[in-house]
Amino acid sequence: MNSGKMTTIARPYVAAAFEYALAKKALPAWEAMLLAAANLTIDPRVTVLLASPGVTTDQLGDFYCDILASYLDAEMTNFIRLLAENNRLSVLPDIAALFKEARAAQEKTMIVEVQSAAPLEEAYKQKLVTALTKRLQRQVELQCEIDPALLGGVLIRAGDTVIDGSIRGKLNRLNEFI
Repeated sequence: MNSGKMTTIARPYVAAAFEYALAKKALPAWEAMLLAAANLTIDPRVTVLLASPGVTTDQLGDFYCDILASYLDAEMTNFIRLLAENNRLSVLPDIAALFKEARAAQEKTMIVEVQSAAPLEEAYKQKLVTALTKRLQRQVELQCEIDPALLGGVLIRAGDTVIDGSIRGKLNRLNEFI
């Protein structure tokens, strides 16, 4: 299945889980569980297991619940078993991603991806958080990543907004004018 179809399938599950978690004030616990379940799902060995015709939905539900036991309460266990019964465990990465987006929107936060050629100093990160919080009018959480190909500077992705302050980006823009 393509990612668009998976996202469409994931939406009702996300809506139900999010509504429940919000009412129970359990958004962080549900997000952690869904992230762990998504990481389990993308493991190549689990991908093979999910595609195996010899494994029943009950067995898959048991497997997921056993592996994720430290994250699960009764409602989360029911959710995982429901996904297994409906052959939707493979959609867990999309469910986790959409849940995280819904939580960020609810809490007026935004995950901002920052790529840099070298690790950023804490003082610079704080200035970046302050500036981006003001510009985006949301609480900002940085997700920093090192990309030596940038040469220097930073590349910032906040939702649909991209701010390219990298040396590579500046060189590319310079080449456009030459």
